Amino acid sequence: MKAGDRLSMFRFSYKISLVLLLGLTILAAPLPSLQHVQAHAQEGLLIPPDSFVIAQAAPAPEEAVRFAEQLIGKLSASKPFTAWKEARPEFQPLGPGMHAWLVTLIQDGKPLGYLILGAKPSGGYALIEYGAGPEPLFDTVALQRSLTAESGVSAHSASLPSHSAALQVEQLYAGPTLAEWRIIDRAGQAAGLQVQAATRGDSLPLQYRDARNADPLPDNESVWRRLLASLPQLSSAIVASGSSAAIPDPPTITADSFDPNDNLLWLASDQLKLTASSLTQELRQHKALIFAARSEDRNYTLPLPVYGYQTWEQGDDTAAIEHVYVMTGSAASPRFIAFDELARTGQFYNSTGQ
Repeated sequence: MKAGDRLSMFRFSYKISLVLLLGLTILAAPLPSLQHVQAHAQEGLLIPPDSFVIAQAAPAPEEAVRFAEQLIGKLSASKPFTAWKEARPEFQPLGPGMHAWLVTLIQDGKPLGYLILGAKPSGGYALIEYGAGPEPLFDTVALQRSLTAESGVSAHSASLPSHSAALQVEQLYAGPTLAEWRIIDRAGQAAGLQVQAATRGDSLPLQYRDARNADPLPDNESVWRRLLASLPQLSSAIVASGSSAAIPDPPTITADSFDPNDNLLWLASDQLKLTASSLTQELRQHKALIFAARSEDRNYTLPLPVYGYQTWEQGDDTAAIEHVYVMTGSAASPRFIAFDELARTGQFYNSTGQ
């Protein structure tokens, strides 16, 4: 296949990721019940902060708490995690089907970073991903602003839509590249897709949004059922509890953070066949890569900048194991994702298209 043909073939799915088309037909059989909130009207806001609670903090298993405390202690020894030393961890269950915990580091009511711990089938927990900075993985402020802006109501207006009390907001997480909000407007008046209920003749507006920036996404019920029914087991090449202590090296930053949309030449390049070890070599040589999360099970492509990594050393000198976490996200709030957990969801590309 010629590069031009490959570019035009790939561009359609990439355009979906850019403009986030919402012209899809959605099945409406109910998703498994998740943590949710009823948003109540308040002058000047579509969803007031004090009632915009997606998932209450909950008691986590003792092993998960111990593991999180160990990770926080180790990571806080170097930048960009040093502020974690004075932070308080809050635990929220994530799901459905993931048996995972979102650990948010809070100081003075503001987020400083997060961990996501996944339950291993053999017992114990593993570190799927983590991040530093003020931008949480599930950003309620971004969602709040987006919904308010799209309602057409000024932030200082005394007139609010009467349906604001009927919004049901849910967290969805099926891995590092599939973190989304699911929003149902029970009153049937908010912007969203009309969904025919499977067992009734009525309809409910439904929409999915990116967990971090609240952009609308072209997902639907059938896609999420398929994803949740086929979640792979966590990789063994990941920092886990109950084993010999893993020690993180300081992050290696090979380039400045960037927006993959600024240079689309990578769309015409061949994908890179990388392992965890060859990824670090590739970054040292080319400085920056792009990871495109896409598969037959997804409705859109998610391009991520890759501009560094962090390694964890586990074991002694005679039998040391190195775990690699890929650095992505923004300069203010970098994310670190276990290589195997990221690589199984898409492909790596050279950021310059060469």
